[in-house]
Amino acid sequence: MKLLGRADSLNVRKVLWAMDEMGIEMPREDYGGPFGKTDTPEYRRWNPAGLVPTLIDGDAAVWESNTIIRYLGSKHPDAGFFGHTPAAAASASQWMDWQLGTLNPFLQRIFAQSQLGDKRDQKVFDDNKSGVEKQFENVLAGSLMDKEFILGAKITAADICLGVMLHRYVSLLGTGTLNKRVAQYHAKLAERPAFKSRVAIGKP
Repeated sequence: MKLLGRADSLNVRKVLWAMDEMGIEMPREDYGGPFGKTDTPEYRRWNPAGLVPTLIDGDAAVWESNTIIRYLGSKHPDAGFFGHTPAAAASASQWMDWQLGTLNPFLQRIFAQSQLGDKRDQKVFDDNKSGVEKQFENVLAGSLMDKEFILGAKITAADICLGVMLHRYVSLLGTGTLNKRVAQYHAKLAERPAFKSRVAIGKP
C-alpha cells in the first residue's frame, strides 16, 4: 500500500493520524497543492475527483479520507479502530458521516472567510461560527457526557474525524466560546503523540 497526498493537507493529516493510532506504516508520496500531479490522467483514473488523499492497495484505489480510514480499519480489524461488530462499526461511521455532512460545511466556510483578510464577509463568518457552535453544544457535548472518547474508553475512527475538525476550529477561533466539555475533549485528543506529530503542525 501507499498513500498519495501532501502531509500538510487536513484530510491527509486525518489519515496519517489514523494510521499511527492503528500502528500502520506505508510509504507516502507528495501529491496536491504545490506538488501538483492530481490532474494527470493516471491520477484521475485512481481518483476522479482529483483531490487528496488517495490510497493505492494493489489494484485498488481508495479515495475520500473517511472511506480510506474505514478501509484501513477493515483490513486491520484486530486494532478495533472501526469496531468488531456491525453495530460498533455503525456507531463509528455515523459520527464520521456527521463530521463530513454537518461540521465540514460550517468549518469550510469559516476557513475560507478567514483567508480573505479585509474582504471577509463578517455575516457569513459569524453565521457559520454560530452554526458549528450549536452543533458542538447540542449534539457533540451531550454525546460525550462522562466518556473519555466519543464511543467510550478507547479512541476510534470517529474521534479522528471529529478531532481534525476541532483542531481546525481551535486553530482559527481558539477555545474562548467553545463548549467546555468539547474543549476538554479536544484537549484530550491533542495530548496524543500522533495528533501532535500529524495534525498540529502549525496549520488549521
